[in-house]
Amino acid sequence: MTAQWRLATAADAPDIAMLARAELGAYGEAADLYAERIALSPEGCWVLADGDALIGHCISHPWHRLAPPTMHALLGNLPPSADCWYLHDVVVAPAARGTKAVERLLPILDAIAAQRAIPVLALIAVGGADAYWVRQGFIAAPGGAAGFGAGAVYMERPVG
Repeated sequence: MTAQWRLATAADAPDIAMLARAELGAYGEAADLYAERIALSPEGCWVLADGDALIGHCISHPWHRLAPPTMHALLGNLPPSADCWYLHDVVVAPAARGTKAVERLLPILDAIAAQRAIPVLALIAVGGADAYWVRQGFIAAPGGAAGFGAGAVYMERPVG
């Protein structure tokens, strides 16, 4: 597999939404939400492409620790005083799992956050994915997962 990460574009939003719904079920969101995130934080939105096929994505942006955005809601704008780089969605299709795709992307996200003097990456792990994120250096932090369903875990890791 020769899949590579590239910056997402607005034209990718429908495919991102389709992949998110396929892999995340009710956590997958509408194309207009992904298009908004890409417009607000183009440096934080990536797709994993294998030729013309989109087989993964990461939608991320600056935000506030322990207060992730509400699911299925547009943001309108980003906070001027963000203290975390929030990984809104990270999805890798089954065909690309085991290729260390996310491990290749995390240093890029670290660098983006560091350039903005943001000290922490944060995410909500769902569906038992917290074990995977622990292996990537994330730790569970109390609070922050309200509204994301049973078993959802808010997690953070220091940038770098």
